[in-house]
Amino acid sequence: MSDTAKKILVVDDEPHILDLLHFLLTDEGYLVTAADTGETAIELAGNENFDLVILDLALPGIDGFSVCRRLQNQNIPVLMLSSYDEDDYVVSGLETGALDYVRKPFNHRELILRVANLVGRNTSLKTLKTLISEDVRINLDTEEVICRGRVIRLTPTEYLLLKLLMSRQGMVLSSEDILHEVWDADEWDGYRQMVKVNIQRLRNKIEKYPRNPVMIVNQWGRGYRFVPTVTVS
Repeated sequence: MSDTAKKILVVDDEPHILDLLHFLLTDEGYLVTAADTGETAIELAGNENFDLVILDLALPGIDGFSVCRRLQNQNIPVLMLSSYDEDDYVVSGLETGALDYVRKPFNHRELILRVANLVGRNTSLKTLKTLISEDVRINLDTEEVICRGRVIRLTPTEYLLLKLLMSRQGMVLSSEDILHEVWDADEWDGYRQMVKVNIQRLRNKIEKYPRNPVMIVNQWGRGYRFVPTVTVS
């Protein structure tokens, strides 16, 4: 790893989020340090020069807003990453001194781009090489899909569908969205059934209990969502 690699401090009290951020950021060449409390974050920031802090708001003890205020005295850029998605929290975070605010669940590629923008690096959407969730991992270079430790075979359509859903974890995609992205087609008679059938085929291959899916779930009247229960082994 380069001696000039950017140093990032990630602060979150959820171990699986820390693991995920460590995986995504080290894969991009960053040096990553983790903290699970505000107190630890402040101590680490006082002893080492970081190029960016990715900061959760709901921390035990000192909350993210207070940590951000303390970090402003050291002129350390802060990106807030929080499940609080109300506009008031976003505004408060930016007023406290954060340079950016990303809502959980977050899109992996979007986060990488935002981080690169804040630390002054050039990158692109193509830099991300792996999509991961609790049970599924996709290698975007080889198109290999591993589910619960085993390589699974998908049709080209199933692969594109899974890649789309996982790249937008937590987001609701309508049947129209899926049709356009996977088939590059506009609406036609029977398209809803075609999307439904392929969703079910994919569930049969990746869900433990396809009739009671926990990864690819229906948002009734809106579409489908890949539940971002993300972790890295």
